[in-house]
Amino acid sequence: MQLLLADAVRHPLLLLLAEVRTQLQELQRLLEKPGAALAQGLLRRRGQPHQLAHRVQQRALEQLHASTDGHLLPSVRAAGDTADELERIATLCREAAREALQLEGQRLQRPQRYIKRLQQVDQTLQQLEQLISTPDAHEILRISRVQRKLTRFYQRVRKAHLKALKQQENPELLIISLFLARHIHEMGQALVSICESLISVLLGQPMSPAQLRSLKSMMTQLGVEPDWQGLSLAPLAETRSGNSIAALASEAGTGSMIGVLKEGELHKVKEEKRGLRQWNSLFPGIAPQILSHHDQGDSASLIIEHLPGLTFERLLLQEDAPALQAGMTHLLALLPQVWEATLQSRPISGQYMRQLGKRLPSVYNVHPEFRRWQQQAMTLADLLQAAGQLEQKAPAPFSVYIHGDFNLDNLLYDAREEKVRFIDLHRSRQMDYVQDVSVFMVSCLRLPLFESESRQRARQTAWQMFDMAQAFASAHQDDGFELRMTLGLGRSLITSTRYLLDRAHARELFEQGCRLLLALHQQKPNKPLQIHLKEWLHG
Repeated sequence: MQLLLADAVRHPLLLLLAEVRTQLQELQRLLEKPGAALAQGLLRRRGQPHQLAHRVQQRALEQLHASTDGHLLPSVRAAGDTADELERIATLCREAAREALQLEGQRLQRPQRYIKRLQQVDQTLQQLEQLISTPDAHEILRISRVQRKLTRFYQRVRKAHLKALKQQENPELLIISLFLARHIHEMGQALVSICESLISVLLGQPMSPAQLRSLKSMMTQLGVEPDWQGLSLAPLAETRSGNSIAALASEAGTGSMIGVLKEGELHKVKEEKRGLRQWNSLFPGIAPQILSHHDQGDSASLIIEHLPGLTFERLLLQEDAPALQAGMTHLLALLPQVWEATLQSRPISGQYMRQLGKRLPSVYNVHPEFRRWQQQAMTLADLLQAAGQLEQKAPAPFSVYIHGDFNLDNLLYDAREEKVRFIDLHRSRQMDYVQDVSVFMVSCLRLPLFESESRQRARQTAWQMFDMAQAFASAHQDDGFELRMTLGLGRSLITSTRYLLDRAHARELFEQGCRLLLALHQQKPNKPLQIHLKEWLHG
């Protein structure tokens, strides 16, 4: 795919590129033959890159405003980001010139090693001129390798200079040369940012060069030779775990789906792989199959099977009542089977109040006014402590294998096959089933629905889940079910507000959670539970 840039955008961008290369070359001459006149000349060139970068930004916005082409945005964004990073490299050149001014007649030790790295940056910018017209994945990866060379150079210089500083060998010169190495290192980081912008044009989604290398490796594992011009990535979901999820397709527009690409921190992706394998070993086909994976440093990627169907959130919000009821019927039949098959007769604590305590700072960051909550002389901290003590005395009598993040958008229903499937499984483990039940219910109740009919439909969906779980508890003599449900619901209602910016809706959920926990605190010891969750939910 080409950058869809008007000449009014492309021309100042190419002029900016040429200006930055000029400043890099002047810096090379300065390091080779230090002198105040050369340094001052470079410092006086501050205005040109700034003006050109501003012109690129302004004209890119004008092009976007004047166009109705929906495919234009990635190109315009890439032009603006590239201009920013080129201006950053020019700024680093001038910062390096200021350091060179401090040499005062001294010479760098082995100046050629600094000049060599600046030449690599200059040569990379020369390659960039062609990439601005037509991004190419192989050339982008080649550019990213320059950044890795610059990083290794900086690490070597830093290590050597810190050792020399301890021996007090000409500390001023060492500090100046270390700053120079740092500026060159940051130029490499700017190159990577430019690469990311170009990749977003190529694939339709932001991606780092390291992620592109992982994708290339996984495609090779699948026996697919990447055709970067015909490959597309389309965001599928926003996750709160930090993982990115995108549909991966070849021959964009023809519907040739390869799979779902998931990327994130190494430990989370490993947990996802473990969850996928465990679920499929217990119930074949309930989760996507792993097609390919690649680990790189502290991050990792997966390509998993793309499953057909609609999320339960979409069923609830957009589909008709029979479609939602069909999905719920199959889900409510499946869960008791899962719980029965994985039940282990060993008491376990859901630690709901501990979870709430860990997430409260995030709640307060979004809603600082919640810190002031107090009722009947009890603060929320007092309430958590009292509820936590009660929770310790009432563990679940058994554990089952749970999803771990049982939100509406992590459950799929395929109406054609009449099957429910699970996705996003990095938190799956043996645990109290109330964990999944309470999360599912609150994922219904927290939806910003303001029409009475829609809210009733969401409550009814949560009600069905509660009824099924209560029947399961009764069949297995789980006498503490409602107590733990109160704790789980209170936790989820309060913590869900960290994702809500609607103050009134967040306040409503927060108050509901606090009232549940307060009612539990007021419960008389050794007496039947006085909280009627059915009535509370129905209301």
